[in-house]
Amino acid sequence: MDLGCLSPQRLHATYAGIAQAMHADSVPVLLWGTAPAHLCLGQSQSASRELAPQLAVPVVRRPLGGGAVWVDEGQFVYVLIAPLRLAPRRPADWGAWALQPAIATFRHFGLDVERHGEDLWLYDRKIAGTGSATIGRAAVYASSFLMHFPHERFASCIAGSQEFRAWLSAGLRATLTDWASHAPVPVAIKLQEVFIRRVEQDLAWHLRSSRVTANERSAIEEALLELRDDDVWDSGQRVHRDGLKLNADSHLVERDECGRRVRELVVRGKVARRAVVTI
Repeated sequence: MDLGCLSPQRLHATYAGIAQAMHADSVPVLLWGTAPAHLCLGQSQSASRELAPQLAVPVVRRPLGGGAVWVDEGQFVYVLIAPLRLAPRRPADWGAWALQPAIATFRHFGLDVERHGEDLWLYDRKIAGTGSATIGRAAVYASSFLMHFPHERFASCIAGSQEFRAWLSAGLRATLTDWASHAPVPVAIKLQEVFIRRVEQDLAWHLRSSRVTANERSAIEEALLELRDDDVWDSGQRVHRDGLKLNADSHLVERDECGRRVRELVVRGKVARRAVVTI
């Protein structure tokens, strides 16, 4: 189901609604689309704790797990929605199942990505994150093909001091990458065709172009109302205490300790930079 370019809230409401409308004997669905720039929070996050107070982009809490992520037109979002009977029984096994087509697609275009936990890495940096959840009777697994990543723009949206955000921008460059940094960006329709073919081969799905049904449309509108009513600013908590997780092996924190402010950047499990300032 090619969604085209949807508003941030409608993008997330669409996969939530389709999943909610799914029955045990329904066929699986592959969604493909883009959205304008926005910040997307995980299920239990608080915007007031995670994000800077004044932002130039919308904020949406997605009905999936994970932390704060940046989504914009520089990435192609895909969502696999399947009745639970078709997904591995343990959600911990969903990544190994759902990411096979994406790995094959990256490699088709010459990018030798590998699965690293719930993420995809190219060499020593993350190139794709994921989010997943059980919604109704469906397993939902989302990720994207990241063509360009605006490190500084994303860093400027995160809560913390000016110095913290400067370190964050540098940390993101050391731990995250994008498609354009390694290879020419493919034509969108060609990328989609290769990915669809790999989904069919790796998941044994037979895909055909489809549209939203009446029941799905009703469920999407309900999900959209829930997203609009959700107070992303005051509920939830910070996923990574005192800072931000950059990838599975890296993080940046800034905390107060005995009258001192400690800022620490860990890259691939090692302290890359540390500063202690008296408050």
